[in-house]
Amino acid sequence: MNVRMNALILGAVMWSIIIAGCSKPPPLDEMLPEEMYHHLRTVYDKGRYLDASDGFNYFTLNYSGHGFVDSAQYFIGQSHFEMKEYLISVDAFEELVRRFPNSQIVAESMFMIGKCYWEMSPKYSLDQEFTHSAIEALQSFIDYFPDHKEMGLQAQNLIGKCRNKLAQKHYSNGIIYLKMKRYQAASIYFRGVLDMYYDTEWAADATFKLGISLSGEDKFDESREIFAGFILKYSDHEMVEEARVQLSRTINSESP
Repeated sequence: MNVRMNALILGAVMWSIIIAGCSKPPPLDEMLPEEMYHHLRTVYDKGRYLDASDGFNYFTLNYSGHGFVDSAQYFIGQSHFEMKEYLISVDAFEELVRRFPNSQIVAESMFMIGKCYWEMSPKYSLDQEFTHSAIEALQSFIDYFPDHKEMGLQAQNLIGKCRNKLAQKHYSNGIIYLKMKRYQAASIYFRGVLDMYYDTEWAADATFKLGISLSGEDKFDESREIFAGFILKYSDHEMVEEARVQLSRTINSESP
């Protein structure tokens, strides 16, 4: 009997532990603020971003003066970012910056605004409004928080990608006009790459194509100068031999 009784008691204890482990937490309105915040962090860490966003919104609305409210606002933004709802995420991070300018997580929020815009940046052939917004936001982060070295490097990297995409758009427009033999328009776009995006991977190709466009305009002196500069600056480029051929042609051509 004692053995059976002990087994029954042990079974009851184990069952109660299992039930307790499977039980749902109390509703948010029954939790203390700190308990609620840490519960929602767990929800977020488990990848339940919609539930986390709803919960943190509840927290910010009901505990606007609490010490965790800026962090709750931050995780609203992060939750929407993880759900790829980038415009909503931008709004959440901008609200944090506006409402809590002295918060220690303003820097991270400003960085995330730029990152959201980068995620919305489309392929180079489409409208680049979000790409420009990403550059502006990321540069603002760098300017305001120069001591944030690691995030600063990430921001610089994203700015570089944005600038490369804008350069490609300019370059591709130039190619379109070059194929149409509208050399003056093509020259404008290729010069745009060199003036605004000289530090991108499209600068070399734009230089070469600018030389071609200027030759098409019969501006042989300018074309010759461009090709000579290309050969000196991009001596390892795959088009350097062709550049020498083009340079020779401009030397043998007569300006009008």
